[in-house]
Amino acid sequence: MLHFSYSETLEASAHQAWQVMRDFAAIARAGLAERVEMVGEGVGSCRHLHMPGGKVLVERLDVRDEAAFTLTYAMTEPGPMPLAHYQASLQISGDEHTCQVVFMAEYEPSGVSEEKANRMLGNVYRALISTAKTDLGIS
Repeated sequence: MLHFSYSETLEASAHQAWQVMRDFAAIARAGLAERVEMVGEGVGSCRHLHMPGGKVLVERLDVRDEAAFTLTYAMTEPGPMPLAHYQASLQISGDEHTCQVVFMAEYEPSGVSEEKANRMLGNVYRALISTAKTDLGIS
């Protein structure tokens, strides 16, 4: 398994950042899919990301720890993503003025180089953090 992490510091409290990033369906606002369909609620729910060309990527929420500001999820159907055994987590930590948002992933590339897979994941995580910044009213 390969490991990748991406982090950014935000000018917002950890609590504020968690409030906008804890929503597993928030990926819909990031513009990463043509349409996002949620099946179920809370832990165990799945988000179906309908991608261009008709492929569907499915991710399942495995853990949402409100006290630790942590989400963990796994890809159950890769759709167009060239990754296998993908699991990721989001961790937010900090104080009342700034926070660190960290995405960590474990995966196996499927037909692409590690460099390309990491670049793709970095782009996804940047888009999710950019959406959170917009939601928080920061740039």
